[in-house]
Amino acid sequence: MIQEVDGEVLALHTIADEIHQLNASASLIWRLYEDGASVEKISKSLAEQFDVDESAARADAESTIALLRTLKLVV
Repeated sequence: MIQEVDGEVLALHTIADEIHQLNASASLIWRLYEDGASVEKISKSLAEQFDVDESAARADAESTIALLRTLKLVV
């Protein structure tokens, strides 16, 4: 189950009985990834939204997607 509150995602993983609160950048990554966006598009969006270097945004996107996969919050 997913709920968005003030631009952040709260994810209830019912099988693992866990709740995850994603901060603003992780929420953006999650939404874009769920919509099928590429890592490149996610990185550009992060860089624009949070005024960071695109290479740093890409590293953040890649590590966040890997964590979301590990937590089974994305496929």
